[in-house]
Amino acid sequence: MTKAVPLFIVISLVAIGIWFFLVRPDDVERTIAEPETTAALPLGPKLSSLASTPNWSKLEAFQNHVTREEFEHDLTEIFGLPQSWENSLAIENDAVWVKHHQGPDSGESKIAFATSELTPTPLPPLSEMHIAIDPGHIGGDFAHLEQRNFQPFPDDDGQVPIREGDLTLATAHLLKPLLEELGAQVSLVRDQPEPVTTQRTADFLPHFPDRLMAEKIFYRTAEIRARAELVNQQLQPDLVLCLHYNADAWNDPADPWAARNHFHILLNGAYLPGEVALDDQRFEMLRHLFTRSTSRALPLAQTISDVFLRETNLVPYHYSPTASATQLDSARPIYARNLLANRLYQAPTIYLEPYVMNHRDTYDRVQMGDYEGVRDFRGQPVRSLVREYAETIQQAFREHFPSPTS
Repeated sequence: MTKAVPLFIVISLVAIGIWFFLVRPDDVERTIAEPETTAALPLGPKLSSLASTPNWSKLEAFQNHVTREEFEHDLTEIFGLPQSWENSLAIENDAVWVKHHQGPDSGESKIAFATSELTPTPLPPLSEMHIAIDPGHIGGDFAHLEQRNFQPFPDDDGQVPIREGDLTLATAHLLKPLLEELGAQVSLVRDQPEPVTTQRTADFLPHFPDRLMAEKIFYRTAEIRARAELVNQQLQPDLVLCLHYNADAWNDPADPWAARNHFHILLNGAYLPGEVALDDQRFEMLRHLFTRSTSRALPLAQTISDVFLRETNLVPYHYSPTASATQLDSARPIYARNLLANRLYQAPTIYLEPYVMNHRDTYDRVQMGDYEGVRDFRGQPVRSLVREYAETIQQAFREHFPSPTS
């Protein structure tokens, strides 16, 4: 006779399953509860998954781009977490030496500092700006695979599943004409609930025999690298907007609802020692540092933050002190984090994380669908969720880039 499975085990498995369906592993805080030690560079090239060996000669383009003071400030205040870079960079009075990797044939690049400060080049006016909108994740038939399908009521056949890839795509389709209305040229990194990459899980099984790992390499790593190639090689925008929705973890399967519906913005930075030790990540960190991409994106990010917190009912999200994130503005929820997308996109990149998908307000507003104008929601007139997201961004751009005739 088959024994019944204890109820507490069933509940635990359901809770774990829902958690993995909604909370993305790359958004779980990388913590540094104890002080990190400097990571030694490995012998020979050492790369991230699916990365190529950097062309170190491209750093020559950054000779005399920043002063030593600017370099050290951005390295310590934006890009490098404590003790993350000492084994790979040697800072002198007039230049920085960059190790390619350790070993007899490691090679080094010497990048001279500028002798006078140069103000970071601001973003161009909207009439001259090309914006790439990257709707995060994939959605559609891939939502279950990428663990972005939240259905908290299994007995309710009429509920609309919360699929982040579908929400970001709907938001992007609304946002594109709104920014074009302001004068910008706008491209979508994807315009369908389909991957940009032509690769699939099966392509990685020979190298990653664990199927779950092969799936993650497909929908996370290969997909984002394909988008980066499209953005950097073909679109070549002045700015990238990465649209996402957020989620909170929970422990009680009977109560998956988040307590706070919050908002924050991520820019590139806050590299861990083990990340700086990887040749490709060290190279991309330096590319962003020398091009001042984070500093160039920050003023617009500040305006977007102000408008979101003013125009929506969202509250600021703050990382814990032990998280591997650096707050770039003490008055706003704007943080530096080293994510694959904001690292690989060479243009200034603003990564938005509004609306907690497992907050009851967000869930119920998704059930209302998209609509024009406003409808009553808990006694208040509200726009549809995706329109509020898109129109709030448009309002931020309107305020940050006032019309010459206004």
